[in-house]
Amino acid sequence: MQLRKLLNTPEGYKVTKTEFSDDQIDVWIEPYKRKLAVCSNCGQVHKEGFHGTEEVTARDMPSVGRKIILHVKKRRYRCPKDGGIHVEEIDWLKKKQDIPLDLLKKFTV
Repeated sequence: MQLRKLLNTPEGYKVTKTEFSDDQIDVWIEPYKRKLAVCSNCGQVHKEGFHGTEEVTARDMPSVGRKIILHVKKRRYRCPKDGGIHVEEIDWLKKKQDIPLDLLKKFTV
């Protein structure tokens, strides 16, 4: 079984790496190139103005006796509305929040 299916990765994202330790599971996730990016500033989809990526880390409540840490790659774009560089908005991952319980259920079996 593919890890992506096992973790039930959200639509438009893929698991690129995993690491397991006694007390923690780390999962790296990134969007598919064809997935459209929504600007966190203006809420519009940007297809041009790509300006790199940044990784954000989110943790959840322990599952199966281990913490699950998601390392999510977010794309940055130059917004045509204000000319600033903004990171893409990811609806299932909110800034400075842990993973919501309903999303955790999507990533666990």
